[in-house]
Amino acid sequence: MNQNKMLLLIDEILQKSTELKISEVLPKALTLAKLFDDKDFEKWILLEASGYYETNSALTKDVKVPNYRIVPGEYHDIYNRSLIFNDPQTHRIINNYPLRDGVAELEVSSLKGGSIAFRNPFVTQRLKEEFGVDVDTFTFNSNSIKSVLNEIRNILISWLMDKNKQILNDPNNANLITPMALSSLHPVVQSTAGDLFQNGHYRQAILDTYIALVEAVKVKSGKNGLDNSPLMQNVFAPKNPVISVSDDPDEQLGFMWLFSGAVMGIRNPKAHRLIDQNDPQRTIEWLSFASVLLRVLDDSKVNNSPREIIQK
Repeated sequence: MNQNKMLLLIDEILQKSTELKISEVLPKALTLAKLFDDKDFEKWILLEASGYYETNSALTKDVKVPNYRIVPGEYHDIYNRSLIFNDPQTHRIINNYPLRDGVAELEVSSLKGGSIAFRNPFVTQRLKEEFGVDVDTFTFNSNSIKSVLNEIRNILISWLMDKNKQILNDPNNANLITPMALSSLHPVVQSTAGDLFQNGHYRQAILDTYIALVEAVKVKSGKNGLDNSPLMQNVFAPKNPVISVSDDPDEQLGFMWLFSGAVMGIRNPKAHRLIDQNDPQRTIEWLSFASVLLRVLDDSKVNNSPREIIQK
């Protein structure tokens, strides 16, 4: 996968990491970790996704449940009496519990609200053997799970940001165009040219975008009988225009020529040979011009009683 695609994937996961559940983001993050050949982070994702259980092959002998997964709470006996130790340090250690569940299970538990109580026969037996106490359940506040999930999200985001910097700081990527260059452009440009640009099809990305510009003008004006320059010169004409960009006739005329020039000089098949097929920076500049025109079109208004288009 080329560096542009890697940046695009990082950008996509970063956006989803703030919008979606962590359990929905981790599979894509795992793909990215494999692409970077980051074995440690790949292992971390597998543990967070499937839980810190012996049935998870990622849980090797050197792995301990991370501190951010340890939540404070209290053990209770069958009469709901709290387990209290006279030694504050012992009390703190015993009454903290490592949550081993995978993130999907944690997300479900976090929705319950209030206190969460559960039984762990293994821990119950150990406490009886080591301290001679009988406990029945461990209880903790569900908000603690939300803190765990937030920490997992923060770790993921930090890793993604580090990988993003790693690519951008590589001297071999000095001329790399980041996904942000596209994400700031008009949605029509993004949807039309996004995949083409990331796959290196720069010429087609430009041409398809300007075809989309023409179609957008047709849709807004309701005029499908004309195309390219004749369309632009009719709907943006300074006298009684179908689409008004400005109340100033000179400014309206200027935009008419901008739209006309865009299709004459770029959309026109005769101009195809002028487009550099190998320069991502020039491609972004051509796409940016189309983006400006599309935003002007968005801000324009359609006259209530547009003039009839007269063809000579």
